[in-house]
Parts: sequence; C-alpha cells; structure tokens
Amino acid sequence: MIEHTFQILPSVGAKKEKAIWGEGILSWDEFVSADTIECVKPALKERGDALLMQAQELLDNGESALLADMVPKSEHWRMYDRFKDDAAYLDIETDGLSRDALVTVVTVHRKNETYTLTEGFDLDSESLSDALEGAKMLVTFNGSCFDVPVLRNSFPEVDFGMPQYDLRFASRKVGFKEGLKPLEIELGIKRSDDIEGVDGAMAVHLWHQWKRHDDEDALNILKEYNRADTVNLEYIAGVIFGKLVSEHAGFRW
Repeated sequence: MIEHTFQILPSVGAKKEKAIWGEGILSWDEFVSADTIECVKPALKERGDALLMQAQELLDNGESALLADMVPKSEHWRMYDRFKDDAAYLDIETDGLSRDALVTVVTVHRKNETYTLTEGFDLDSESLSDALEGAKMLVTFNGSCFDVPVLRNSFPEVDFGMPQYDLRFASRKVGFKEGLKPLEIELGIKRSDDIEGVDGAMAVHLWHQWKRHDDEDALNILKEYNRADTVNLEYIAGVIFGKLVSEHAGFRW
C-alpha cells in the first residue's frame, strides 16, 4: 500500500494524489516510468522521480524509520502490510494521566513473543529496548498522544523512532469514533471474566491496591488487562488496515 502514495512529494496532498491516481498512475514505478503526467508539472515530475526512487530503495532495504521521515504521519498506516511481521504492538498503564506519570506496566506484543514488564520488577530502559529490538513499526491505540510521549519522558534512552500506526486515528478514517473497548466489542473481541469491565481508571486503582496493600491479585489483574489491551491490537490493526485499503479499492491496485 505504501508504494501507492504520492504524498511523499512536495505539494502533493490527498486531493493531488487522487488526481495522479485518476490518470492511471497508481504506483511509484508507474510514476517514474511515465514520460509526463498531465496534472504534475515537469519540475515536480523530475524531483518526484528522484524522491520515489529513494523511497523505493529505503523500502527494499527495510529502512522503515527513514522512510517514515518522508511520509506524512497521517499516512504511516500505509506501511503496515510491508512491516507487520516486524511490528511491535504496545500499550502502557500509568498511575495518572500526565506525561510525567509513573509507568506501571508495559506490554510489547511481537509476532513470536509477548513481553509484559512491570515497575519494580523488570521494567527499565534495557528490558524495554530488548522487547522493541528490530521493530520496524509501532502499533498503538492513542499511543502517539499518550503512550509514546510518556515512555519517552520516562525512558529517554529507548528508541521510538519507528513509524507508528495509531489505531485511534486510523479507525476514525473508517467510521469508528469510540475508544478501544467499544471498538473491541464492535469487532467481536471478548475479554476474560477476570478483566471484563476493567478500564483505565480501574487500572490506576489496581496499581494503588498493589502498592499500598501488597495485593497480588490486583497486580495480576492489572497485568492481564494491559496484556489483553496490547495483544488485541494485532487483530484490530489487520481489520482497520483492510478497511482502509478497501476505501481505495476503486483504483484497483
């Protein structure tokens, strides 16, 4: 899907991109191979050829972070099908809502393993970096506004430079307006009885139960809740990506 976007090019937004598609130019290769494109001025065509060849080289080499620098953040979702095998799905819990809140639990879900890291046990810069090692894309729900800024503040040594597919904003593009839990319900995702009804406010309460009363049951529920939040993102990401692609299906790539 990423090879069909022309918003990499200067002065090309969604409207101009559709005009290029409307001329039958649906991919980077077709753009570069074309002698002229009616809706693209010759100077932009020449510069565009160079930029798209650079983007193709980065894509072929798996340089997702450098490629992301060329793509508007709102279009990073287009990279998901190329990098999903190396994606990291991430969600955090905190003891409050500010960016300097204490990070209590972090789960990083990868293709072959899921890491749940807990403050006071195994959550630190090294363990978080290890969990994210080799990740080509980050998948979150509202992570661009909360999770990642909070983690950067708490763990400045950890690299979060990979492109991010934020399902909060991606899902809005296809008509979903609610939060993560209503989205899960709409998609038929069921949670275990132990964490049914747990939400962000309850997660804060569970942490305080653990810290103040050594309530291991509260800690285990918190960790299970965070793990479910994260693991479920993988299924949701695929569904939302499919719907986003379907919106462009009229161009027949």
